[in-house]
Amino acid sequence: MIGFILFFGMAAGTIWTGLNRNTIEKGIMAGGLRAVLFFFASIYFTASAIKLYLGEAQNTLSESFWDAEGATYLHYGIVFFIVSAVVFLAMKLLFSSVGYLFIQIFDPLYVFAVLGMLLLSGRIDNRAYCALFLICLSAAGVVLGLGVHRGSGQCSFVYCETGERWKCFVEALPFISIWVIMTGIYLPSELYLHNIEEFTGSYLPFIGIMLTGSIAEIFLLDIIFLLFMPKKCFRAAYLVAAGIGCAGYLQQMVLNGSLEAMNGETQSWTIPKILFNSVIWLFILLAVVIGGIRKTSIRSLCRIACIYISLIQLATLGWLLLTSDLKNEHVNAAVTTKGALELAQEENVLVFVLDNFDCSWFEEICRENEHIVQPLADFTYYRNSTSQFAHTGDGIASLLTGAVWTEDAGSYFEYAYQNSDVYERMTAQGIDVEIFTDVGLLPKKVYQHMDNYADNVTQKYDISKTFYTMLRTSLYKTMPFLLKHQYAYYTSDIKDMYYNEDVWSIDNDLLFYQDLMENGLQVSDDKKSAFRFYHMRGPHGPYYLTEDLKYEPTGRMSSRNAQGAGSLKIVYEYLEQLKGIGKYEGATIIITADHGVGKIVETNKTDGQPDQTSRPLLLVKLRDEQHTALQISDAPVTQAELTPTVLDAFGMPHTSYGRTFAEVPAGEQRQRTHLDDYYDRRILYTIDGHAADLDSWRIEWAVYY
Repeated sequence: MIGFILFFGMAAGTIWTGLNRNTIEKGIMAGGLRAVLFFFASIYFTASAIKLYLGEAQNTLSESFWDAEGATYLHYGIVFFIVSAVVFLAMKLLFSSVGYLFIQIFDPLYVFAVLGMLLLSGRIDNRAYCALFLICLSAAGVVLGLGVHRGSGQCSFVYCETGERWKCFVEALPFISIWVIMTGIYLPSELYLHNIEEFTGSYLPFIGIMLTGSIAEIFLLDIIFLLFMPKKCFRAAYLVAAGIGCAGYLQQMVLNGSLEAMNGETQSWTIPKILFNSVIWLFILLAVVIGGIRKTSIRSLCRIACIYISLIQLATLGWLLLTSDLKNEHVNAAVTTKGALELAQEENVLVFVLDNFDCSWFEEICRENEHIVQPLADFTYYRNSTSQFAHTGDGIASLLTGAVWTEDAGSYFEYAYQNSDVYERMTAQGIDVEIFTDVGLLPKKVYQHMDNYADNVTQKYDISKTFYTMLRTSLYKTMPFLLKHQYAYYTSDIKDMYYNEDVWSIDNDLLFYQDLMENGLQVSDDKKSAFRFYHMRGPHGPYYLTEDLKYEPTGRMSSRNAQGAGSLKIVYEYLEQLKGIGKYEGATIIITADHGVGKIVETNKTDGQPDQTSRPLLLVKLRDEQHTALQISDAPVTQAELTPTVLDAFGMPHTSYGRTFAEVPAGEQRQRTHLDDYYDRRILYTIDGHAADLDSWRIEWAVYY
């Protein structure tokens, strides 16, 4: 849509320039581009105002038109044509011969406002843009009305002339480059090279995208400053860029301290710390901009500092490349969708893991819509369930291995798979095992038992998403504390940079749903028994799925419960198809979560109770089990019972792994444990009683790092 608006802006600006060429003293090409910017801004305002009226105030224009069709462009094209004509007429009636002067006043204000807004918030939604445009338009009118132009009506704005533009371009280059090199090249590469096992794309195309985008960004900013800023504003603009670059360098090197991992938990800073940090930023910006404008020596010193910092970062990047092993074995490794819709002739055990789905959220959804449990009539709801762990990595390992955590276990991930032979036993009995989760959540030991693991999958980068996401991660590091929340990102944002339709995604349940609807469940003629483990996003934030199974790209128009209900409906569609192929009654089906609420203590407590409980969703239908309505059990179960239940469903001995869900009596007095093992904390909780009762929870011990 932005390109469509630019087309109308170029057409209108070019025609206006041709009809008013006598009022443009110098540089007809540059003058034409300034006119194009004004018409583009006006048409963009029209589109944003329409979307604002339609209730999409918080969306950017791109987000508002993300699914636009041909008819949409036709309808808006008519509107844009009319707007261009109206703006044409308004310029003629209101400003007559000084229309170009008005544009010269408007454009610098607009450029500063847009770039400033993008830097402050990372985006410009429809409400913000409409306000921004009207302010710039009004300010330009006021300035013109107060007599910025001379009595003769001649333009008093002085721009870099054609002969000196190259000199001005080179002058601004180091001041702009420091910020772009840091945020577009060095910090993204540092993140990649320090976390190479987390990236599933190779480094060469990654750095190619970042280099190309960064070079384009440097040239674009420099050219924008040259064309749309008068000389005095031009110098101020590149000094502002330099000040932001220097302050950002200091921020990420010294002022940040320890930043928390981006897992959805919000990091906060104290008000005094935010104020002190803001004062440092303000001092650096004022010193660089005011000092650089007034004194050549300060500007020269700033230029040297910018070049030095840029070179230091490039040299550091070179050292990182020399010392890093770029042979990332995860680059081409992936869990594919192979076999996701293929079931066995006789025994099927199906486990659906809806990430982060807490029982309390499920109960909220049921209260909001009592009919949502109707497809679960044959299931038993274990509302007194607990998980061994509070986070996904160990949670998935617990579900897949059945290994019980002990304090001397060390790394649970390694301990769990070393002390479990579940999949060796399954494959030895001829059971077809397919586990659908993220490749980083599985060890090599399990790969050999899965037909849907591949080590030669090529995942392509989405160029625009990659550049935008990595720029965002850099700005999170370099921005002051006051603005950091604007650039918060998630692990799923990193994964969203790649695409391959054959790779299983734990971040977008809609892909599974679309595959299910297009291809449907099938029964394999050569498989007698099958185990399927589907790890899905569930109600894990941010929320991109609506309750009616529509993709919501902004993450704001949906909600936790809506996405949770949507993920349940995907499972319901699977169950409906399972009935259609006659395999529902004989299947053992478990709908659960890897954990419930992840962080249940909000303060640095070391004893007493947490602030809330954590109960993973647990719905179980055993083979041939039938009810007239959903059954509810208060048995004190844990997720350690999942593996015995799976083994028992296949008729395999399970007592070495413990009891099944059905073997835990409702009235049993049982102490359970729940471990929140994260990079900044390790907290062990004990539960003596019903898991939904906060009084049953105690902090056994806690360590904060």
